[in-house]
Amino acid sequence: MFLPENLHIIHKRARPEYQALTPLQSMSVAATTFSSSSLQRYHCDRYVFRGIKRGQLKSSTKSTKVVSSLQEGDKTIVIIGGTGRVGSSSANAIQKALSESSSKIILASRNKASYQETVARYPGLQSKTTFLEVDVSDIQSIERAIQGADLVINTAGPFQTVKTCNVLEACINLSVPNYLDVCDDGSYAKNAKSLDAKAKASKVTAITSGGIYPGVSNIMAAKAIENQLSDAKIARERNNQEAESSSSSEKDEIEYLLYNYFTAGSGGVGSTILATSFLLCGEEVTIYENGKEVRTEPASSRKVVDFGKGVGKREIFLYNLPEVESTHKIFDVPTVKARFGTSPGIWNTAMVGMARLLPSDILENKELMQQGASALMPLVKLVDAAVGEKMSIKIDCKLKNGKISASLFTHNKLSECVGQSVAAFALAMLEGESSCGVWYPEETANFLDQDLLLERASEGASQFHLSQAPWKLETQPINLGFGISFE
Repeated sequence: MFLPENLHIIHKRARPEYQALTPLQSMSVAATTFSSSSLQRYHCDRYVFRGIKRGQLKSSTKSTKVVSSLQEGDKTIVIIGGTGRVGSSSANAIQKALSESSSKIILASRNKASYQETVARYPGLQSKTTFLEVDVSDIQSIERAIQGADLVINTAGPFQTVKTCNVLEACINLSVPNYLDVCDDGSYAKNAKSLDAKAKASKVTAITSGGIYPGVSNIMAAKAIENQLSDAKIARERNNQEAESSSSSEKDEIEYLLYNYFTAGSGGVGSTILATSFLLCGEEVTIYENGKEVRTEPASSRKVVDFGKGVGKREIFLYNLPEVESTHKIFDVPTVKARFGTSPGIWNTAMVGMARLLPSDILENKELMQQGASALMPLVKLVDAAVGEKMSIKIDCKLKNGKISASLFTHNKLSECVGQSVAAFALAMLEGESSCGVWYPEETANFLDQDLLLERASEGASQFHLSQAPWKLETQPINLGFGISFE
């Protein structure tokens, strides 16, 4: 079943009158444009965008081939850090999607030995990619590597403690049309955003924090907010309470949005995610509580969250992640927090111990943390073999004086879905319209097909649900409302 044509205006890419609107304004305009019959169908059938069921874009592990249909010929894609775990997984996903084109993929890294390891891990990259040596601390070296690129993807993490955005600056210097990074650090993301004016002047479209989480999680959050506000408007119209009649601003506000993340072991993506976790233990956490910015210590405020079937209840802790600030500022959500946890639980205990006991100068020493992560990898691999690499994202969104919705994305292999997620962003940028400047993922609705992006990112997911009643996604769902249901 597909949506009526007049619901397609949610895709704002082709509608220039939406370009100057904020995300919340765009939601409001879209909601008020629906006909009453469309509104009723939208609410009752719970469909959203492109004819995809809102509750569940995909809940099957059956894989479908995702290919791209680029309209303007073959492209040149340069992946900085392309021989690392995230970079190589992304390259593999991109080359599969572009299998029917002659697009060129360049993996840029510090040494060719790592490239040989990459093609051994992903044999399909042998004939589809070339290697270039690059030093990410040297802008001239980066410029030589990205000359003539249509898209540059920066996967050279960890991003913590990095003070300059050399890859983005090189793209701006050369007017590379598209830039994407997988930054998961608040300070780095803000530094990238500070280059917005320069990116506009050089006609560069840049997205920062465009991986799995943050990245896909940001877009899931944007959809959750959009769905909550749309449902609130529908409910008012059904009760003959138009937005203009009384205190609509109070009724159409999001009270809180909570990012909840879980990854088993290291997620199969090597020492980088481990070093990132260590470095996050040295970063003060910024959250928002009732509209106020609050600073607290890392690996704190333990909470147990039910991630549904296949994952169950897991402990998670507050960490400093960029999607907290971006969600608060873009959507004016007064309470936003992000928590992360892993398994086995001893790893969480170790992280809490590091955050409390180690001096900040040690925790902020990137080289030392990377060395520690590398030294621990033999043990981590043994543990990973036992616990797997399952990952799960759960987003809780509450309407002020209203309902709570939950969105869930679970995949059995983080090492695969992180590449799929980066590839989904990359393809969306190459296929979509340009919008010069530096953007967070949740700001891209005006120029990217976010629904197709979510389809691609969630390929092979064991669970993918948007804006559901929380009880439906729990390990043992119990409906306490009308028509009690048990599983």
